[in-house]
Amino acid sequence: MQEDIEYDVLTIQTPKRARWYTRLWPSCLGHGCSCRKRRGQQRKFPLYLIGYDPIGELQRAASVGDVTSIEQFMNSQEHHVDEHDTKHRTPLHYACAHNHPDVVKYLLSKKACIDVQDDEGCTPLMKATQRDNVECVSILLIAGANPHLMDLSGNTALHHAVSRGNTTIASKLLEYNANIEAKTECGLTPFKLALFEEKYQMAQFLKQNGAIAPLEVESY
Repeated sequence: MQEDIEYDVLTIQTPKRARWYTRLWPSCLGHGCSCRKRRGQQRKFPLYLIGYDPIGELQRAASVGDVTSIEQFMNSQEHHVDEHDTKHRTPLHYACAHNHPDVVKYLLSKKACIDVQDDEGCTPLMKATQRDNVECVSILLIAGANPHLMDLSGNTALHHAVSRGNTTIASKLLEYNANIEAKTECGLTPFKLALFEEKYQMAQFLKQNGAIAPLEVESY
């Protein structure tokens, strides 16, 4: 409980950098932007884990990968495949957040809504990306998940992959035509976000895959 309190009151301070993209920082504060890291300091709890403790029995089964129980719930007709909690998080969200590919496949076979968004605008694809769950990401993309959707802060799944520094997932998203120049509400493209979060290997990867680099940062 004490750790939760400390996390909730954590104050973010503007990083003191000379680079051009520091001008974007004030506009990100208070908007849940992916720009949430400063040099030498990280949040104690990843934002993408908050709220993903399941409450309903169907969500609990999805979060632990219990396909058998999910099948029983579906067969009983007492639950719907897109049944959601108060945060609009469906079993597919939970399966992707907790990395259970078999559950993802089963739910999709039952016509689960693949692009459903929770109260933060996150899709199952975004949740899988935030947790570095490559197999879940692949399953969703093959099944037709939309990589262009944005959460409430304007982040696409590619932005989340960049924030995680996961070039494997970023590559998969680009294979399915994710917009490499999509901008968040802060005005950050994936390339600019990579620089802002000091993910220079990711920035180079994006540039090699066609990202437009501003003249100020052509050396990256």
